[in-house]
Amino acid sequence: MGELLRTNGADGASEVCVLLTSELVTNAVVYARSDIVLRVVLDADVVRVSVHDRSPAPPVLRPSRRDGTSGRGLALVDVLSSTWGVEPNSHGKEVWFEVSR
Repeated sequence: MGELLRTNGADGASEVCVLLTSELVTNAVVYARSDIVLRVVLDADVVRVSVHDRSPAPPVLRPSRRDGTSGRGLALVDVLSSTWGVEPNSHGKEVWFEVSR
């Protein structure tokens, strides 16, 4: 994804998008235990990344423990993205974030 963003003029968003995408994909694999669909949309102002999985359960933004080894993914998405959300659908859900270009 980093190369895709760099070659399409979104250099400044590349590192953050790669990190946040990794977090959402990891959450989908670990918690939804389903196949996923990844979508990246490059707009004039933002990069929007969404991860679709088959679980209807929404992700939970919870406080992380200092000594914890997990539980920081959504906190990172919350802090580093411009906005993010969850949209349920008939096949599970879509978790998405946007980062300014």
